[in-house]
Amino acid sequence: MKIIIEAKELSELIESVALKGRYFDGGESKNGMLSAHAYLVVSGNTLQIWNADNTTICGLNHNLGETTTESGSAVFDIKKTVKYLKGFTGAVTVEANDFLQISNESTNATLPLVVEHSHQTMIDMLVEFEKTVRDVNVTFPTFRRTTFETKVHLTAVDLTEATKGCDVINTARYKFDYNNNIFKMSSIKTDLDKYETNINCLTDGEPSTVEFTGFFHGFFKRTLDIYLKDDSPILFVSPTRILLKAPYMDRS
Repeated sequence: MKIIIEAKELSELIESVALKGRYFDGGESKNGMLSAHAYLVVSGNTLQIWNADNTTICGLNHNLGETTTESGSAVFDIKKTVKYLKGFTGAVTVEANDFLQISNESTNATLPLVVEHSHQTMIDMLVEFEKTVRDVNVTFPTFRRTTFETKVHLTAVDLTEATKGCDVINTARYKFDYNNNIFKMSSIKTDLDKYETNINCLTDGEPSTVEFTGFFHGFFKRTLDIYLKDDSPILFVSPTRILLKAPYMDRS
C-alpha cells in the first residue's frame, strides 16, 4: 500500500474516524473515542478509512487525485500515527508493508502496524452495505433485517447545533423523533431535566423514534441524510461518509 498526501490532511481524516467526543457512561457523558485503531484501504485513487466498536461503525472515502498510489490495506494505531504525522509538513509518502512508513525528502518515520482491527467483522459488514446505500435506485436501504422507513435530509451545521443544545443534559444520550413532518432531537435525564429542539430538514417516509448514545455529529461537515426506523439502527450518510449506530434500548 502506498499513497502521497498532505500530512495535515491525512491526520485530520484519521482523527475524524476516531469519533473523539462525549460517550454515555453510567448515566453521564465522559470523554472517549470509538476505538484505538483504524483500518485504511487504498483502491486506485480512492482512500478509505474505517473504524468500529460493538455498537458503531464509520467510514469515509477520500479522492487522492492524480498522485501515484499502490492498492492495499493496513490497520494502525490512531493516536500514534497522528502524533508522527505532526512531525511533517506538506506532502508525505505513506507506505505499509511489514510496518508503516511516513516520509518526505528530508524525514523518515516508521511505526508498527496492528495485525487486525478488533471489530473487523463490523467494518466488513458496513463496507458491503455501503454498496446498497450508494445505489441511486434504492430509496430506503435494508441493513440485515431492517428496512429503513424514514429519510431526513439536513445540514451538518443544524445537526451540530441541536446536539450541542442536547449536551447541556450531559448524558451523551439522544433521541430522534419524526412525526407529522416535524423532526425533533432530544436528550432526557428525568421528566423534569430534559432538552428538546426541532431541526429544519426535508423528510420522507413514516413516523419513527429511535434513542442512541455516543459521539456522532462532528463526523459530518456539510449535508447528510439520516435513515430511521422505530428502535432500529440509525444510518447517517453524506456523499463521502457513512456512520451506522445501534439503538439504545433502556431495559431498566
